Amino acid sequence: MPSAQFKVNDLVFVPCPEGKAEEGPFMSGVVSEAPEAGDLVVKVGKTQQRVPASNLRRRFIRDDGATCQDNTALVHLNDATILENLRARHEADEIYTYTASVLLAVNPYHDVTGLYGEAQCARYRGKHIGALPPHPYAIADTAYRALVRDHKNQGFIISGESGAGKTETAKIVMEYLGYVSGSTNQMTAQIQRRVLQAQPILESFGNAVTMRNNNSSRFGKYNSIFFDEDGTLCDASVTTYLLESSRVVVHAKRERTYHCFYEMLSGLPDEKLKKLHLDRAKLYLLLANEGQASATQEETAEEKRFHAQFKDLDIRNFNRLCVALRDVGFSEEDIDLTFQVLAGLVHLGDLSGAERDDDDESATIQLDEETLQKAGELLGIDPSELGSALRRRKVKITRVGRESIHEVPRTTLQFRHALFSLIKALYKRLFERLVARINGSFSELRKPATGEDEVERCQIGILDIYGFERLQRNSFEQLCINLANERLQQYFVENVLTAEQNLYRREGLPWTGLTLPDSTPVVTAIACTFKTLDEYSQQLAKGFEKTSDEGFCQKTVEEAQKDPQRKEVLKPLKMSNKRGSSAGLAMNEGFIVKHYAGQVEYNTKGWLDKNNDRLLVECEELICGSECNFVRTLGDDEKSKVLFRSISKKYSADLENLLKTLNQCHLHYIRCFKPNELQKRSIFNDNLVLDQIVQCGTIELVKIMHDGYPNRCVFDELVARFRSLLPDSFQRYGNRTFIEALMLAYDVPKEDWALGMSRLFLKAGQLKALEDLRSKGAKPDTEKLQQIVRGIVRKRWVRAGHAVRLCNYFPRFLSAIRAAQAVRALATRALLVGRLQKLREAARRKMALRRRFQVLVRVAVLTKRFVDKLSTKVRRQRAWKRLSTTVGTWLLLQQRVLPWLARSRRSIQQKIEDERRENERRAAEEMQRIAEEKRRAEEERRKEEEEFQRKVEEDRRKLEEEKREAEERLAAEKAAALAEIENMRLQAQEEQRKEMERMREELERLKADQEFFKMEKEKQLRAEAPPPIMEVASPCRSSPNRRNSKTLPEDDSCSTALVTDDYDVGSSMSVVLQDRERAQMETRIKALEEDAAKRQKEVSTLVHMLMCKNRALDLRIEAEWDSGMPPDSEYPLIGLAPTTPRASDARRLSRGSSIYQADPRQQRRQSFANNDKRCWKEQREFLLEDIYPLGQPNTKSTPSKPRERRQSVGGSAEEAIQGERVRRKTQAESGGGFMKRALDGLGL
Repeated sequence: MPSAQFKVNDLVFVPCPEGKAEEGPFMSGVVSEAPEAGDLVVKVGKTQQRVPASNLRRRFIRDDGATCQDNTALVHLNDATILENLRARHEADEIYTYTASVLLAVNPYHDVTGLYGEAQCARYRGKHIGALPPHPYAIADTAYRALVRDHKNQGFIISGESGAGKTETAKIVMEYLGYVSGSTNQMTAQIQRRVLQAQPILESFGNAVTMRNNNSSRFGKYNSIFFDEDGTLCDASVTTYLLESSRVVVHAKRERTYHCFYEMLSGLPDEKLKKLHLDRAKLYLLLANEGQASATQEETAEEKRFHAQFKDLDIRNFNRLCVALRDVGFSEEDIDLTFQVLAGLVHLGDLSGAERDDDDESATIQLDEETLQKAGELLGIDPSELGSALRRRKVKITRVGRESIHEVPRTTLQFRHALFSLIKALYKRLFERLVARINGSFSELRKPATGEDEVERCQIGILDIYGFERLQRNSFEQLCINLANERLQQYFVENVLTAEQNLYRREGLPWTGLTLPDSTPVVTAIACTFKTLDEYSQQLAKGFEKTSDEGFCQKTVEEAQKDPQRKEVLKPLKMSNKRGSSAGLAMNEGFIVKHYAGQVEYNTKGWLDKNNDRLLVECEELICGSECNFVRTLGDDEKSKVLFRSISKKYSADLENLLKTLNQCHLHYIRCFKPNELQKRSIFNDNLVLDQIVQCGTIELVKIMHDGYPNRCVFDELVARFRSLLPDSFQRYGNRTFIEALMLAYDVPKEDWALGMSRLFLKAGQLKALEDLRSKGAKPDTEKLQQIVRGIVRKRWVRAGHAVRLCNYFPRFLSAIRAAQAVRALATRALLVGRLQKLREAARRKMALRRRFQVLVRVAVLTKRFVDKLSTKVRRQRAWKRLSTTVGTWLLLQQRVLPWLARSRRSIQQKIEDERRENERRAAEEMQRIAEEKRRAEEERRKEEEEFQRKVEEDRRKLEEEKREAEERLAAEKAAALAEIENMRLQAQEEQRKEMERMREELERLKADQEFFKMEKEKQLRAEAPPPIMEVASPCRSSPNRRNSKTLPEDDSCSTALVTDDYDVGSSMSVVLQDRERAQMETRIKALEEDAAKRQKEVSTLVHMLMCKNRALDLRIEAEWDSGMPPDSEYPLIGLAPTTPRASDARRLSRGSSIYQADPRQQRRQSFANNDKRCWKEQREFLLEDIYPLGQPNTKSTPSKPRERRQSVGGSAEEAIQGERVRRKTQAESGGGFMKRALDGLGL
């Protein structure tokens, strides 16, 4: 920008020096000096700086502090003002901003209240862009109305870096489309629900926590939502691209693998986790980060805090996942099987810590058998076959035309490669199965459609693909991801920016082109890299030994350096001060690619294996042979038949198909930005956001939209839409005249519109103004219309004058043209005549030469015929001579050769006979050798049987000794138990007897005290009473003044007593005294009852201890005699160290084998064991009857056999219940009955 365009006191932005980059990319300043030439002097804060005019950006301050909803409405449009506008809106939680028709979204990293929901959807429905604040709902509504109105496919490209919020924005758009499409019928409502519920499934199985995003999409997807001609939702589908399968087996520190594993561990109930052999508290190797050595290593405090912050979220997402799986049509069995496969992968991951001694070539990997058993059980794979496939690999060896297959132990590296390949293949195919099931759920609801219906259907596509990635370690997946972003950026430049400029030129508008970024060299370099990668991967699949990742990297860099274009974008690694590159890589272990978003260092280790989609044959056979149908459907026999399947080629083809699909849609762009790297709210990093603005082409887009015309309308459509804004008298004019009159009638500034060859071009905001006028039903001013009509008439007169002058000029012009044409025709004719004369002379010479040549040809033909006749005669003579010579030679051979042939035939027959005899002799020797080997084998088998019989006898002797020791030990324990039980019973009886005697003594003492008290009272009453008067008291009669007292005792109420007039006073006193005595006596009785209950509880405790001892004794007996080990096994039951039996012995002596059943000694030994068990069972029952004569309490342990579950150890269930009832009755009569007798004795 020339310095003359700036004036003193102009507000500007100044770029920050490199040393102050952390303060922001720009600083505010004021121009203090503006010379005509040279640098400007700008005051920044309190300092003065000389800055070139080209580095300055104009600045504008709004008095009200308001922001612009559309960046094209900024007074000064540059990168600094756009950044300032975005920052101000982000601080006010206004996260969406328009740039003409493109929506810019800044991730707030928190929920903005009131920004989403059905109320907001209803608010944006049917509104034009700009009528309400910027929102994805507005873009979605525009796309939906365009689809219904124009019947043309629509598409959304949602782009941005990882963590910018692309996935959430895509869900917001789909939410609005589901709302606006309506749910008038049940099928539409079901499709709408399944479209929304498919997202949680894809997020759980396809998203993960990375250092840049807690919900990063590790795959790309294109959601297609189909609508019928009325705009009603009728179908949907999901297409996925390049799942990052390597994340299943390895991920960096402070990252996680896919959400579904953690959600399963956090959300599944304990009983289901136990069924899957999982433990929430255990650290599994598959879920540990790349630096975790083993699953036994404990997590650090930092790692625990990192995983704890997602605990509640995982539980909520698990519940949401289960609901979503059911909504899209998954049965409970499918859900359980899905989690079963995930659990199997977790246990497979724990095998990755196994190693072997690579110095010993014959050694194999030592695997944890328990973990192997769990993984095989969950996946339906035989554990031995699984372990064999992981430990050994099959090698095909060809010798003398014959092929043989040998098994060779795998090295540690080969073992982990095979294991990780199996885990990645299973998870990738499980993910693809889920996607196919989701699409199948849509097709289930789809009604049968004819060909016409299929044509009438339109779709809205939503592309949610991974953002540009630049990680600490960038591998093959990152190159594929960044290639997709390069192609989309190139597509944006070609189809939006370049097409915009070409349209201006084609329509005849004045336009100065802009220099746009070009991604073609980068795309070409990556395509060549993929081609080289396919060559090396194919060589590795064929077994070429010299093929390696280092060789591929070296060749890629060398080929790129030979190409002038590719050498600028693909460069070798830069060496640092340390050995290797800045990323710790050697020169042949990676390269640098210069993307539109910056340079990225790629690590090429393992690329040859990652590019091959073929699974090892052994692992593929395991999957296809699984006993679980769900796992078996994940197998693919066809993939294992091909040595190499290129992932890069398939990914490039999918990307091309995606771009073709997008090319058939009218696209809407949403650019997502991340405000900071910390993923925290209220933090806006200016440098980070500015890099994203520049890299995604937003600056060029804004320049084109601001300097150009973002809105353009075809003449016919514009006239049909805005016909009502002008009177009917204007309808007779042509489209171009009508549109020009429309612009003039409503005072649209001339610089804000331009007429092209077929379209009207409008600046940003003008089309909205026209739409508002049409909605309000505005009418233009009559005088202005008259001026427009006069202007139109004037233009017509001018045009008519031009037409008349043209008509007058046209005849003269035609005459001049005809004369010029005649002169040119004569000149051309003269030139042609001269040329034809020369050609005629040349033709005459050619004809003469041709006639001479024909004469020579005729002479040559005659000569040839004469020569042929002579040669035929000579050939006949020579042939006769050769025939005679041949006949003579044949006769000579007949005389000499025939005897020689006869001798040769006889010698050949003799040789054949000798060979036959030699073969017979060798066959006899071979039969003799086989018989000898068979005899030796029989001898060895006989020796083995004898040795085995000896071992069996020794085992039987040891068993008998053990049985005798067990009998003695059990007899001692029985005697001790009986003695202890008898002692306890005697002690209990003695204590109960003493307690009864003590209570009787107490009751007698109480009765004596009562009698003494009565006698004392009677003496007192006699001493105080007046002369007695005889009165007979009726028996069983109560005193009339003792209304509240109880009836007298029976021995007192039936006797006669002498009563005086003052008896009532004494009687009242005695009643009070009796109440006090009764209270004291009740207190004492309660204390006695509590003491008795305590004693009874102690006795019950002792009985329970005896029952526990009895139970332990039962368990010991069952463990020794009801063991699952067969009696004839080489494993002793008790006290002997096991010896490892051979497989042949185990098969011959198993209970189900025919040898075992046919051996009478084995049957007799089994009968002895059964008799011993029956004897011990009877002794145990006798012991229990001695301990519990009235029946065993109902607290026995659960029997181990089905037949014993129906009866207790001490008797049947009915006998035990009856014994319990008798025991309780006896206790009530003996222990609890004395309380009743005590109360009866007191007369209470």
